[in-house]
Amino acid sequence: MATVRVSTAEDRTPPGFTLNKAYPKTIPAILKIVQAVFSLIAYLCAACAPWWTQRSVSGYRFFEWVCQWHMWSVIVLYLLVLLNVHHRMKCIDWHLTEFIHYVVASVFFLIGSIIAAAFSSNGALTAAAIFGFFCLFLYGAGAYISFKTWRESPKPEPTVVDA
Repeated sequence: MATVRVSTAEDRTPPGFTLNKAYPKTIPAILKIVQAVFSLIAYLCAACAPWWTQRSVSGYRFFEWVCQWHMWSVIVLYLLVLLNVHHRMKCIDWHLTEFIHYVVASVFFLIGSIIAAAFSSNGALTAAAIFGFFCLFLYGAGAYISFKTWRESPKPEPTVVDA
């Protein structure tokens, strides 16, 4: 008995790792790059501050962790889409994953920026707090865009396997 495979649009994945040349020109890709740059600037402002008070050290360590963690995670998400890896892992709903990432990043940047603003005692720490709030708005915009994309994306039909 011959088996016939029906190919749908979702089954047509590029072989291996291919470069998605159209992706860097899209709004989500540009937003990811801007998010990474602003996260790096916020981190550098906090890391280069000339002095910290003893009671603010743990708050700034948290702020630095938030900046670094989300900078690297957004770079990884950018590379996953740029190299079409997200088409290879069909078990993950990437739009929902990005939405959750952006919501968590927004909450962490809100907390971290409030801590940075509360303990800012010089220009570098104030700049770190301001860039932290910029990051909050950028990651919030990413959450909005990814939520709209997730809601508009077609949901795959569940498959029934006869055993």
